[in-house]
Amino acid sequence: MKRMRLLLLLFFVSSVTATTALGQKKFLLHVSKVSDTKVKVEWRNPYGDSVVQLNIQRSWDSARNFRTVFVPLSPELPQNGYVEESFGFPGMFYRIFYVLSDGTFFFSPAKRATTGSDFTEDLSEAHMADTNFVVTIHDEDSVIAELTYAGYKRFRDSIVNYTRDTLYSLTDADVLIHYYNVNIHWAPSSHIFTNSDGYVQIYLADAPEKNYRLRIFDEGHKPVFNIQHIGEAQLLLDKTNFVHSGWFYFELYESDKLRERNKFYVPKDF
Repeated sequence: MKRMRLLLLLFFVSSVTATTALGQKKFLLHVSKVSDTKVKVEWRNPYGDSVVQLNIQRSWDSARNFRTVFVPLSPELPQNGYVEESFGFPGMFYRIFYVLSDGTFFFSPAKRATTGSDFTEDLSEAHMADTNFVVTIHDEDSVIAELTYAGYKRFRDSIVNYTRDTLYSLTDADVLIHYYNVNIHWAPSSHIFTNSDGYVQIYLADAPEKNYRLRIFDEGHKPVFNIQHIGEAQLLLDKTNFVHSGWFYFELYESDKLRERNKFYVPKDF
């Protein structure tokens, strides 16, 4: 009888140890605001084919009353996402409930929708705990702060919860802040714009003499593609470079100095 109890105890300890080891992997979840009524929910699956069920859940509370709002057909994909109508309430919390092939199940930490992009979520635990690792925050003109990861998280949360400013990660340690300005009215760029045929046109008269490069982002400010060097005064970008119609944002640099940040629209005719 004692031997049976010992075997059961060893089995229990082994099961807890295995579950703890599995739980050390991070199921990455990112929720971003696409518009006033839409949010984009994206995730990265570190378990691969071991995930047999995955539910996206939503709640007004960060810890309770979650309800499933989306179930992907292929939970084993390494990366996936979808856009959801938030009915004008982008402040809701989202989390992932997932089940592994051995029957264990987990919940990811709950997250609210944010604007911009945050690569710091992908940092290793060692980097997060390293007090020598510094995240630099700057605007277009100057460095605002250099913070540890813990300090950056507090700064990021205050920006998300109390302002309409936007943070964009250029790298996992370099973050640009874009200040919200209610007085800004959009005007098309004279350098990168959509022509009458629906093609995106680049016009830079001094491009052969200067060192221009271009970064293009989608509506959620996720990178689409870069042009490392623009050597021609006029250049057309084929519509096949864009995976869908809609608004795209760009940053035009001259010798690594930001010259213009604006957007253009790709019409739905392809």
